[in-house]
Amino acid sequence: MSFFDNSPGFMLDKIILASKQEGRNLQMPGDGRYQPEELRPFLGYDQQASWLILVEYEWLQVLCELGVIPREEWELFTPALFERLVVNISTTLQDKKERDTNHDIIALTSLMKEILPEPLHKWLHFCATSYDIINTAYALQIKETFRRVVWPALVELDTLWREQIKLHAATLQAGRTHLQTALPITVGCWLANLHNRFAEVSNHALNLSGEVPGKFSGAVGTSASQAVLLPDLSGEGRLLSNLGLLDPGVSTQITPPEGAARFYFELVLLSGVLGNLGEDVRILQSSPFGELKTASSTSSAMSHKTGNPIAAEQLAGMHTTVLAENLKVQLNLVSDLQRDLRGSSVMRSYSAVMVYTFQQIKTAIRLLKSLVVDPVCCGVNFRKSGRLVTAELLHLELQRLGFPDAHKFVNEKIVPKAIEAGKSLGEFFPEIIDATRYNEELYHRVQKALPESPIIQYLKEPNLYIGQAIQIAEKEAGNNLALLE
Repeated sequence: MSFFDNSPGFMLDKIILASKQEGRNLQMPGDGRYQPEELRPFLGYDQQASWLILVEYEWLQVLCELGVIPREEWELFTPALFERLVVNISTTLQDKKERDTNHDIIALTSLMKEILPEPLHKWLHFCATSYDIINTAYALQIKETFRRVVWPALVELDTLWREQIKLHAATLQAGRTHLQTALPITVGCWLANLHNRFAEVSNHALNLSGEVPGKFSGAVGTSASQAVLLPDLSGEGRLLSNLGLLDPGVSTQITPPEGAARFYFELVLLSGVLGNLGEDVRILQSSPFGELKTASSTSSAMSHKTGNPIAAEQLAGMHTTVLAENLKVQLNLVSDLQRDLRGSSVMRSYSAVMVYTFQQIKTAIRLLKSLVVDPVCCGVNFRKSGRLVTAELLHLELQRLGFPDAHKFVNEKIVPKAIEAGKSLGEFFPEIIDATRYNEELYHRVQKALPESPIIQYLKEPNLYIGQAIQIAEKEAGNNLALLE
């Protein structure tokens, strides 16, 4: 078993510790304005070399397990020595060395040899190619960053979201289709629908973060040098098992791209749900609606304004950035023959997808912490046209009683009259019954059944016509993301 396996996270803790070194460049891919501090120890620029060192370290451990490296030589590679490597070798230093070596991994191993004891030099990078190290490091970086940083933030967001759903499970709100008043729902029901999507994609992202494969099968994926120089071909499986990574099964010089693409696309879906939450809040916070208040700013010109919904706007707008960053992943699915270098530079900034999505998560946390619902305004908005929303129920009941073209009749005859008179639909029973006089049988059926119909209560009190809205909210309030781990 590897040291990494015996002490879970120990080596990663050393990498995180290295990020605290003075002068480290922890800039991550993307706009400098959006650089979440929590991600810097994992995705910061000068930290990239540390992930590569970790994979090189693990491969030496596997070579010892295979009996290739004598145990007394392997034991020279102490945890303290690993710490020296990750503290003293930054990506910036690796770049500087690369100007001499003209190869990034050769530059890295050259720097490692300056610190490692001489007996280990001949085993460093033994039977490996550069992307055995790089692709495996990328996969490990995705898994550990998501599970250690992103997932806890998602659980925090989930808790806030479900609290709001529970709090407003029964708060009446106009449902909208095409931005027009539709049937009544509740604020909790609105939030529940978005949360259900959020929980599903978050869970998928968690699973997919562990399904990005590493690889250690050499220059074209055939394990040629290992087949000749090592006692067996179990090295790749041992390494990936020690790191908790998926075995690709078959690879070229690089891993199959689909695993990483699926993970990053799931982040796009997560970003889309958060963007949808921001867009909905932005609309409901606008002056014509006024049903919500969230973290907001004033205007540089209009001093009367205090309600610019900056959190909601950033939440909605950043989805565009996530989509744009993920385009690089999608455009990098093709590699010529066993591999070319076109995609190498592109892969270096894939993590921007995670950076921007995490920024959205933090913004969504801020938004939900600040969310205040105005139930009075919600009620006022509903009542503006709420007396008409049970038209659906009226035309269905007439249809059930045999009234032909019931939808057209209610839509074109009854609703306009109700609007003109400012009355509820329940006050137009005489007109409805008279409209059936052309058919005596239908007339008597409607005249007898309609006044006794269960729809009467809803025509008089349309706020009751909420179906399962409260039950939907209450059920979703129990959809705890933390229980999905």
